[in-house]
This record gives sequence, C-alpha cells and structure tokens, in this order.
Amino acid sequence: MDCLLLLGAMLRGINRESLFLSSKKLEKLIILEKIRSRIGMRGVLREVNRMKRKVKAVNLKDARNIGVLFSLDSEIEYERISRFVMQLQDTGKKVMVVGSFKYRKLPPFYSPKLSYDVITPADLDLFLRPKAKFIPPFLGQSFDMLINLGSPDDFPLYYLSTISKAGFKLGQKKGIEPWPYDLMIDMDIHNTDELIEQMVHYTSSFNMGGRAG
Repeated sequence: MDCLLLLGAMLRGINRESLFLSSKKLEKLIILEKIRSRIGMRGVLREVNRMKRKVKAVNLKDARNIGVLFSLDSEIEYERISRFVMQLQDTGKKVMVVGSFKYRKLPPFYSPKLSYDVITPADLDLFLRPKAKFIPPFLGQSFDMLINLGSPDDFPLYYLSTISKAGFKLGQKKGIEPWPYDLMIDMDIHNTDELIEQMVHYTSSFNMGGRAG
C-alpha cells in the first residue's frame, strides 16, 4: 500500500503534457508508465481468468454488431477511421467506436460523433485502465467482431481488447503480449488504411463460420 501511495505522489509531481520536460523527468515518466502498465497487466490477467467468452469466427460481411478501437494520433488517421466506420454503418451494421488520446484536451480536428467515445488520461486509473462512464456499456457488448486499429503499444486499448466478450477479435501481432486476438495481422503496416485493407481481406475472402447470430 505504501508503494502505491508513493507511486501516486510521484505521478502528481509530473505534468504529462509539459513540452519542457528535462531528461531526468522524462526518464522518470517512462519508468513510471512501465510500472503502471506492468501492474495494470496483472489486473488484466486476473479479469481474463474470471471471464467467460465464446469464440466464434465470423465473416466481416455477416458481422452485425462490431466494436472498433483506434488511437487518435493524427487528423489523417482519424479521417481513415471515420471512413471505415461509415462504410460499416452504411451496410446496416451497428458499430461502437472507442479511441485513445494521450493528452487531456482533445485535438481541434476531433469532432464528436454518435457512437464514438475517446479515452484521455483523465479517464485512466492509477494503472492505466480506462474507467470512463462509457467503458462498462462498451465492455457489456457481446460484439460479433472487435477490431483494434490502434497502436499495438496502447495499453488502454489493449485492456479493452482483452476484456471484451466479443466473439471474434482482430488486431496486430505486435506490441503488448499476450495478444488477445483470434485473427492477427503479422506484417509491416505503415498506416491505418493498410491495416484495414488486410483485415477486410482476411475476414471477407474466406468462409469463417457463417452469419452471426
């Protein structure tokens, strides 16, 4: 318990959004982030051991209820995600979207949309687990398919990918382990469009179990 109090005090002494961090403070921040994610990972594994999930492969065109995760890294990436989600919605699919942003104040290019939510540092607990009010409804969904288009090293998105009860999970075979995905893209990906293209290809070209119920 004393260790947790000390960690909390150290975190309060660091401004995550400062553009003028000294090398020592930056090193300190990186170490603390590793400690937080390491302890958070223990919590993730405990939750996974308690959860019940039925894996069911499904073709993208047959999936009716889809969860999408993304990292809000740039305006271009946000536009790519938005186009993909709109394409899914235009085919009659129900889509819930959760993004992750590393600063407290959302960027000016982000425009709130129905079915979109974004995690900021203010929404994380001491161990980087997202605790915003929109998280329980998202995790409560038994998605036919969960697609993680975010950074492989984004711990809040990794947490959601792992804890989700989705029947079929897609993501990259890189970043934080153990990988929680049922279908993994194992190749060099340069942008979200390339990742989407590969995921669409592998979930559309083969019969993967029939129509989702």
